Amino acid sequence: MIKTMLAAALLASAFIAPVAHADDMMKTTCDDATMKMMGDAMAKDTDPKMAKDVTMAGDEMKMAMDSMKANKMDDCSKHIGMAMDHMMMKHN
Repeated sequence: MIKTMLAAALLASAFIAPVAHADDMMKTTCDDATMKMMGDAMAKDTDPKMAKDVTMAGDEMKMAMDSMKANKMDDCSKHIGMAMDHMMMKHN
């Protein structure tokens, strides 16, 4: 459990972009590599007690992918950040 929590925190910290304003602190990179890493992390999380959080993270990632395809990178980054929040919240 602790290893998973640390891995989630490390994964989240790897995507935090440099910030210019406080509002941008959780802005994440919206690219194929980030999408793959998040998809892999969700696929590896098989704890049935946390299925709802993983599902919610998956829904956010779908919205992020749709935003990326529409070239709405700010929206995409927000959805990735929210997906990361769902993945990390489940470990609290």
